[in-house]
Amino acid sequence: MASSTLIFSLIALILIITTIPHSMSSPVQGFAARLIHRDSPESPLYNPAATRAHLAQSARRRTIARQNYFNRLMSSGNKWGSSLISATLDQAHGDFIMQYKIGTPRVDTFGIFDTGSSLIWMQCEPCQKCYMQTIPIYDPAKSESYQKVKCGSVECSTTAYTSCAEDGECKYRIKYQDGSLTEGDIATETLMLEDDGLSGNVNLSNMVIGCGHYNLDTVEDYSPGVVGLNREPSSLVGQIGFRHVSYCIPSEDKGNRSSVKIGLPAVITEENTQTPMLSGKGGLYYLSLEGISVDGARLNIPRSVFDMTPEGDGGVIMDSGTSFTLIAPEGFGAVKQAVLDALSEFKPVEDSDKLYPFCYNDGRFKLETTPEIVFHFTRLDFPLAAGNTWIRNSQGHFCLAIRESVGNFNIFGLYQHRNANVGFDFNNNIVSLKYTDCQ
Repeated sequence: MASSTLIFSLIALILIITTIPHSMSSPVQGFAARLIHRDSPESPLYNPAATRAHLAQSARRRTIARQNYFNRLMSSGNKWGSSLISATLDQAHGDFIMQYKIGTPRVDTFGIFDTGSSLIWMQCEPCQKCYMQTIPIYDPAKSESYQKVKCGSVECSTTAYTSCAEDGECKYRIKYQDGSLTEGDIATETLMLEDDGLSGNVNLSNMVIGCGHYNLDTVEDYSPGVVGLNREPSSLVGQIGFRHVSYCIPSEDKGNRSSVKIGLPAVITEENTQTPMLSGKGGLYYLSLEGISVDGARLNIPRSVFDMTPEGDGGVIMDSGTSFTLIAPEGFGAVKQAVLDALSEFKPVEDSDKLYPFCYNDGRFKLETTPEIVFHFTRLDFPLAAGNTWIRNSQGHFCLAIRESVGNFNIFGLYQHRNANVGFDFNNNIVSLKYTDCQ
């Protein structure tokens, strides 16, 4: 199931550097990070014994958890903050990891790369309770650059999930709906992003991190932590101050490497690729979707299905941690029926992996003759490539790679924009989508 392994990918950050705000070691304009499949032998999470069925079940667990994560977020208030320090969310932050170095002297670590999270956190010694991970747990006592953050500081007040301890130190606590938990100290530390051979390494000094001394992992992810990349001040993007981010994920036939870019290398200038980026809850990346077409016909889906309410609920989110597009029930029902009608000569079958809504097991089924699905964003019509619409399950059947959301929100998933350069412009509040060679 080569196509489905794309969604279990990782990011190894190796830089093509050319900016840098005050926290960086040299004046560079940005960097480009390499993308590598999570299941590649180069990955710290590589499992050579994983079968197609195992990968399918892992995909199902992560997809369901991610849906619940956003469903809970939609009902938990308008902003991450201290009022949510015990908020119950779901684990399963994303399908990529980022490799980097931390501390003085430097040690290797990595974390889930997540545009839906606002904090860089990792497991730390001494452990009151820690779960198993694939590399040694970080010990801040061995680092000369590690400093705990005090309550009342800017670092504490602008970081999500924080509270003040009796000794005046800034603490954080994140409890996930599935029982996973991380809590510990808010601190500052030096991170290093490695050079790819074209320029110098980038040192990020005084970066705010969460150092978790009490951690539970019920989904057995085995990652040391998370690298948050949403729009909040405490995320990686928020701290280093770059105003452009882009990433590009290739389909499996295009190879297993590509890049995510931050800063000047991420700038996309073509206006015909652009749609507005809306403000919304939790520093997430919201899109303006006006409708969906199937096989050339605009579906009768009320605009309210895709719009945010005045309270900030609903809407359409672009998220690196969601594998497949999720559409709110009323909209999904229309898409599903239109696809079934367009393929009425074939008999649909249930997905044996229980991940996709329906599949086809018919030798006559050809991707090139399937109906085209177009997402009509404001000022941008984005047609889904057939290879981004259908996926083979563990039995080799072709399945629709779009799911119904568990709530009244929509997520434009990673699989649906493979082979497209996705850019975020924070200066002009624009999202760009442009098909390209992602290698």
